[in-house]
This record gives sequence, structure tokens and C-alpha cells, in this order.
Amino acid sequence: MTSAATPKGLRRRSRLIEAAGELLLEGGFDAVRHRAVAERAQLPLASTTYYFGSLEDLMAEAAAHVCHHEEKCIAQRRDAVTRRRRGGHATADALAEVFVGPDTTIETLAARYETFALAARYPRLKDVVIDRWVMLAEMHSDVLQRSFRVAEPAHVQQLIAVEDGAVVGALGLRQVSPYMAARDALIEVIEVLAPRE
Repeated sequence: MTSAATPKGLRRRSRLIEAAGELLLEGGFDAVRHRAVAERAQLPLASTTYYFGSLEDLMAEAAAHVCHHEEKCIAQRRDAVTRRRRGGHATADALAEVFVGPDTTIETLAARYETFALAARYPRLKDVVIDRWVMLAEMHSDVLQRSFRVAEPAHVQQLIAVEDGAVVGALGLRQVSPYMAARDALIEVIEVLAPRE
């Protein structure tokens, strides 16, 4: 057993991942650096290179940590969606509530989309993005089914793209909340992409 696999090693690695996640939320991927992570975790600088093969590995673990926390929040909001027939506006409200959330911080949303954008440059982030996308597609289908809406996989992909575009636009302009931007964009397409059963 290597020291990285001992209980102490696992705790140290976990502290480093949590510290990297905090830095990601605070300052984006530019803030996730070996020295900054070690200082935040209050561990020696060498521990970051001992537990992670590269900076990209550390970035991927930070992104996975942030995504996992956000996924739990999304799942809780999804679980609160009752099964009932919803009109177009109510369905758009439910989707925006679950997947963007009026209380989701700008930092969390920025980390979400920065991860997507940087996945093109960092292959290890691609795995995080793919896992997240699969989870989001399943949860979208679930919300639509709870709303007695058709949830065709290709149309679910398009709904997610509409949400993502609206949120990114709102983050860039800061003139409207990302939640409201996603809801308004979904209202325009919901009857086409997720018609009533």
C-alpha cells in the first residue's frame, strides 16, 4: 500500500481537492495552481505533485468536485418537482428552477461553463463534462416526464443547448439573471422540443 492510499493519504488528497474546488469557484481555473492549492489546504507544496500527476489532473479533480456538489443541488431541486401536467410556461419554470436555480451563485455557473469551454484544451476535463452531460440529460428527461411532456433524446439535447446559451449570454451581459434568461428562452421553444404527451 502506498502512502497515497493510506487513510492519512486519502484525507490529504481530499483536502487538496476541496481546496482546488474552492479556488476554482473563487477565481476560475487560473486560480487552481499547485502553490495556491497547497496553501489553501495548509499542506506542503510537494503534496500537490505527489497526489496528482499534473496540473491538469488537479484541475479535473477540482472541476469534478464542484460539479458533484452542484449535481447534488440539482438532484434535490429535481426531486421537489411533483408529477403533474404542466403548460409551456410552467414547464419552462420547472426546468429553469432545477437546472439553473434562482439561488445558484454566479461563481458556480461560471465554473460550470468555464469547465465546458476548457474541455477542448484539456482532455481530462472532457471526462468531467461528459459525465455531467449524461446526468443532466437524464434529469431533464425526468422533469419533462413528471410534467407529462415528450422527452426525445435529441430534443433534450436541444433544450440543454438553449439553456446553456441563455445562461452564458446572461453571465456575459449581467443585465438579466441567468435563471430568468434560461426560463425566457425555454418558454420560446418548449412546445416544439417537449410537446405535451
